[in-house]
Amino acid sequence: MANIPGWYAAHEPKPTTTDELVAAQSLWTKWAYSYGIGPVGRTELEARAGGNPSWNTGIDYGRLFARSSQQDLARDAYAAAPGGDLDADLKRLAKAPRIRPDAKAVAYQYRHGIVRGTTPAPVVTLHSTGDGGAVTDQERWYADRIRRHGNSASLRQLWVDRGGHCSFSSADELVMLRTLLDRIDDGQWPSTTPTRLNASVSAMGPAYQKVLDLGTGADLPLDPAYTNFTPPRMLRPSR
Repeated sequence: MANIPGWYAAHEPKPTTTDELVAAQSLWTKWAYSYGIGPVGRTELEARAGGNPSWNTGIDYGRLFARSSQQDLARDAYAAAPGGDLDADLKRLAKAPRIRPDAKAVAYQYRHGIVRGTTPAPVVTLHSTGDGGAVTDQERWYADRIRRHGNSASLRQLWVDRGGHCSFSSADELVMLRTLLDRIDDGQWPSTTPTRLNASVSAMGPAYQKVLDLGTGADLPLDPAYTNFTPPRMLRPSR
């Protein structure tokens, strides 16, 4: 339902089988959502916001599923599971209890946690294509906000083709930063094709090529992985 991709490990290639993809999604759900921003994070957020800022009133989960970038994987998984019944589970979700938000907490979130999308200065973003903790949909939503409220020419969005959260090498980050500084210095964007970006990454020494996998804590060198990528649309955007 959150377009969580099936690619959890930064140091491993993207899974290809249904079992592997679903297992990776389950790891994201466990570590990023149940633990990472689960009960402890939720308690802190509600204390800060003055109540519950989330809701599912008026949400049609069947319609969300029909728009999900992961629906084909879900269908494959249900087809492979003995006794799996996707339609029955969607009906259960439709009948599930509805949770209403606290208006004060919603206002707090909109005031402090939702960007407007103005661009008084150039902006570069960098994201892993397989990130399931901060799904890539967020970048597409952010670009839409800038098109509405800022200047799209002030934004460049860069992608590395890896699993994991923020699976960047020092070289990836330095190339991204150099892209921003060149835009500031020259008044125009340099080429941001994957070929050029990866060549710049390769030109740096081995010590700059290490990528941290947050799941294992290992820090290993990886090949440059800048790529072209179009993220899916966010299923429930905040605005």
